[in-house]
Amino acid sequence: MNITFVYHSCFLVELEGCSLLFDWYGGDLPELDRSKPLYVFNSHHHGDHYSPEIFTLGMENTWYILGSCIRLSAKRKAALGIDEERVFRLGGGRELTLEGLHITTLHSTDSGVAFLVEAEGKTLFHAGDLQWWHWEGEPDQWNREMERDFKREIRKLEDQTIDVAFLVLDPRQEGDYWLGFDWIMNHVAIRNAFPMHSWEAFWITKKLMSDPRSEGYRDKIHPVLYHGQQFAIK
Repeated sequence: MNITFVYHSCFLVELEGCSLLFDWYGGDLPELDRSKPLYVFNSHHHGDHYSPEIFTLGMENTWYILGSCIRLSAKRKAALGIDEERVFRLGGGRELTLEGLHITTLHSTDSGVAFLVEAEGKTLFHAGDLQWWHWEGEPDQWNREMERDFKREIRKLEDQTIDVAFLVLDPRQEGDYWLGFDWIMNHVAIRNAFPMHSWEAFWITKKLMSDPRSEGYRDKIHPVLYHGQQFAIK
């Protein structure tokens, strides 16, 4: 498979028979092979994960799988030419089989969902905003509940082998930036991990990879260093 980092949390995954586009919200994409089915995933309504501009990709040979919090008025749908038969909205804890894909959603610890996608013998995970959000200044109880909810969702993946995982690594968490990424990598069988949601602070991946805590899994991390970067994954 070929993977392109577009920006922030947006990745394009090109498989032999289809393409998967995660959390695109506008801007330049690589040239798409429109002869193949295109599946557009948006985890939730936040402006750094979704924009109605996704529908400029059209409806022909394209399906949209959206977190259930993403809504449009009937007037806006008509203006965008949206065919509702090609749009699926999923809350957390749902499953959908679609044209050879099997999609499972997890509850986010912020808004919307995370996606587990099985396609062409590969399993991919896009976390959206599912993260161990620990913030200095928040009440201890809030941080404990966040940890509990994050671990509860990630435990649902413990019986999976995930070929490619797109995981949050957010420098705004300062000294706690590593918590969620590290916990997932130590509890789920992940073959290839891609940091995302780093606000283009690409140094944060190098920081994690030089941290002794990542010794057991750093060889599975693919550093994301610039927009449009491509990776060939077997």
